[in-house]
Amino acid sequence: MQTFKKRNLEMLLSTLTSFECPRIMLEQYTTPPRVASEMLFLAAFINDDIRDRRVLDLGSGNGCLAIGAKLTGAKEAVGVEIDPNIIRLAIENARKIGVNIEWINAPIDVVLPPFDTIIMNPPFGTRREHTDREFLEKAMEIGEVIYSIHKTSTRDYLIKYIHSMKRRVDTLLQMKLEIPYLYKFHTKRKGLIEVDLFRITRS
Repeated sequence: MQTFKKRNLEMLLSTLTSFECPRIMLEQYTTPPRVASEMLFLAAFINDDIRDRRVLDLGSGNGCLAIGAKLTGAKEAVGVEIDPNIIRLAIENARKIGVNIEWINAPIDVVLPPFDTIIMNPPFGTRREHTDREFLEKAMEIGEVIYSIHKTSTRDYLIKYIHSMKRRVDTLLQMKLEIPYLYKFHTKRKGLIEVDLFRITRS
């Protein structure tokens, strides 16, 4: 396993190709390298939830988190993504970095085996209500430990839901997510969204 400084991991992830034609109904945004490296560093080097583990990136987009998991010691990394065009982009990104990832082109309700750790930056549910909850439900069904990013404004609602599923949020890290101008309704070149990174474990 390579040992990365957080900044070096961020720089490596910043070389990955991002979306060219994102689909608004899927709320496609690339996880910023700074946020991804923060998430991966916490999971891999603070909590030891990645090394020699089976890791799933649910809604894997351009593959940033799955690739990062493999770089930080995952025994196996799998990415699930519904958009076939984005899967092709992720495959190319993994090839460029030189890591082996299993990519599954499917919706999140696909049948999946259990995983030790799930890392994800799911849709916030702004275009289709409760999409964020659907991702959490799937993750809690098959994952032992879950790292997931959510809008701070939904914190209380989601924590209550997580508790109702006999899980708990044992770590909460507040961050700012930078969203570049991607869609016609965006009015600024870049926007900042207040988000929370949850680490979810069994109660």
